[in-house]
Amino acid sequence: MRQRQAEETRQRILGTARSLLARQGYAGMTIEAIAEAAEVSPKTVTAVIGSKRELLAELVRPEAFDEPIQQLLTRLRTIEDPRQRVELVVTISRSVYESLMQEFELLRTAGVVAAELAELARHIETRRRGRQSYLITDLHKRNALRTGLTSEEALDVLWSLTSYDMYRLLVVEQRWSTARYETWLSTLLIDQLLQPING
Repeated sequence: MRQRQAEETRQRILGTARSLLARQGYAGMTIEAIAEAAEVSPKTVTAVIGSKRELLAELVRPEAFDEPIQQLLTRLRTIEDPRQRVELVVTISRSVYESLMQEFELLRTAGVVAAELAELARHIETRRRGRQSYLITDLHKRNALRTGLTSEEALDVLWSLTSYDMYRLLVVEQRWSTARYETWLSTLLIDQLLQPING
């Protein structure tokens, strides 16, 4: 009972923080404002989550993604076909960027907003690259990578092309539909990373 109440409080705080971030930006997402809107004390916010930086980090960690994205991540660990796996990575990237655009927009300009966020942005990108390295390592072991492409080069390609910056340029700036973005990127990555079907 107590554990459930603690988790409900935690989720309420995170939901309130996300809402404040969307409406008032990082400056308006203060511990005091979160506490007031979530109907808890500022001490509870810092005890449950921590600082503002830790709050933002919590909002974008993979374990906090919503259920549909969690299901996609689970599926990625179970399917074996290289092309389907690459396509799924693109679907996951698109889903994450769609659902957390406000947070990623903030991290994109992190150095301007607050120095502490620049370090968080670097940490998130390092973590994303690290997670993608597992897929590339597995594709290498299965001899699925394109001939002449090293694992490090393959990781560079996957990591850079699935970045939020690429998503933002095409979907936000150029107003591509997310379906067009996903199809284009899947086709490009399959061509760049994997052995041709008849190759």
